[in-house]
Amino acid sequence: MNNIKIFLKNQNKRSISEKFNEQTQNRKLNAVDSTDYPESWIKVHFKTYPRLDKIKLISFNRSKNKNSILNLIDSRVSVRKYTGSQISIKELSFLLQGSAGINRFDNGHDFDSSKRRYPSAGARYPLEVYPLIFNCKGLAKGLYHYNVKDNSLELLLKKDLSNWLKNALGGEEWPLGSSVIIIITTVLGRTTVKYGDRGYRYSLIEAGHMAQNLHLLSTELRLGSCAMGGFLDKEFDKLLDITMQKEFTLYLISIGKYEKTK
Repeated sequence: MNNIKIFLKNQNKRSISEKFNEQTQNRKLNAVDSTDYPESWIKVHFKTYPRLDKIKLISFNRSKNKNSILNLIDSRVSVRKYTGSQISIKELSFLLQGSAGINRFDNGHDFDSSKRRYPSAGARYPLEVYPLIFNCKGLAKGLYHYNVKDNSLELLLKKDLSNWLKNALGGEEWPLGSSVIIIITTVLGRTTVKYGDRGYRYSLIEAGHMAQNLHLLSTELRLGSCAMGGFLDKEFDKLLDITMQKEFTLYLISIGKYEKTK
């Protein structure tokens, strides 16, 4: 009986990483005009060692090889003005499988040996992906979950969530023109079971890896993308119904068609 009481007590005890997640959530968002930014928000800093010797490196710009990853990196920009046009299911599939999907098995077809298209600490893969669809040919507007194991979409909520999204982003309207918002969450326990509270740090790092995949794949498809961190955490967690699973929203990526400027 005592062992059961201790177990239940520990189950209800919040870890440092859970407390950190709670303390760093956005509870309200206030729009600030870019013309009112203080100097400390604009100034870009560079660390240098002026008194030390310098070894000049070779400068690389665009590669002559059109398929060079360097060209994709150079071409990536944060896009906030979308046309509202449709993307195809093929493009969405390319984005999801290419950024988060399984790319190999180290032991036959054993899913415990499966590896994905981004590095993960201990191959624990705590991240989950939820596409919020606004305009994709053949798909109803609504909230989906990307099933990595089956490489499929699971419909969670069939509804136009434009008004909800605007409120959950503190009134921002520009993301509503995108075709899809990729919501990245972490199921923290998958990593903390091995690495303790440091697993929260790994989750954040891995979300960055996945996001970069999404940005570069979007660029290859000639789609615009933009990373978003300004959102009301509890609104997204509530929409996804993930709080009880100790799963948290980490990151948003908007993706859609846009008019290219010369």
